[in-house]
Amino acid sequence: MFRKIMITVALVVAATIICSAKGYAYRPLVTEDAGVAGKGVAQIEVSWDYFSWRGRDRENVLLFVPIYGITERIELSAEIPYLFHSPAEGDGINGVGDINLVAKFLILEEKDVRPAFALKGVVKTKSGDEKRGLGSGDIDYSIVAAASKSLGDLTLHSMLGYTFVGDNGDDNVRNTYLYGLAADYGLTGKFHIVGEIAGNRHPDRRVRNEMVSGLLGVTYKVSDKITLDGALRRGFSNSVPRWSTTLGMSITF
Repeated sequence: MFRKIMITVALVVAATIICSAKGYAYRPLVTEDAGVAGKGVAQIEVSWDYFSWRGRDRENVLLFVPIYGITERIELSAEIPYLFHSPAEGDGINGVGDINLVAKFLILEEKDVRPAFALKGVVKTKSGDEKRGLGSGDIDYSIVAAASKSLGDLTLHSMLGYTFVGDNGDDNVRNTYLYGLAADYGLTGKFHIVGEIAGNRHPDRRVRNEMVSGLLGVTYKVSDKITLDGALRRGFSNSVPRWSTTLGMSITF
């Protein structure tokens, strides 16, 4: 029983990292971008993510992300996940996971050959019920640097970050680094193709494989205020889901 609980916790925490580590990188990317909402601009992201793990475990995550621009350079957001874990054996688990509180600061705007630069800070709370496998039971702190550069219809993004992981008294837990490279190509003014390679070191020091995955997806701008997106993600190591899909919508008010 204890082993099942520990495996469930590990899977849920990993799923939370994959689907919400982005802070507010625009959907469906995990790689952070250097854009911010703008002063007085309110946005909402809603999404559904499905994860297929090796070993036949399944995960569904509903994610709600409200964003608000405090100034032209600073935005605040929160990431609120609701998790549905379906293990290959045993009963399913569902409930609110660990909520992320995010602040993002645009340091440099894009000019000529210079990309835009931004810094993001994230506090992962311990709102998820650890005993039920819905959270890690401790607080994490992350700092992420992001750069974005437009080259005609192509926009490139990159990020590099570090997470101070709350170990909750577990000596096997370690801090992690994270990274990502992404591209967004506009086929038309409304329809874009996006792709990325992103990953991070596993927080369990006993696991040598990094959590690396690749994504291919699309975005469609329904109007100036609504954008739809969908993507397929492939895991490149045993530490991440073999396949995952995501569908979402971004709304600007």
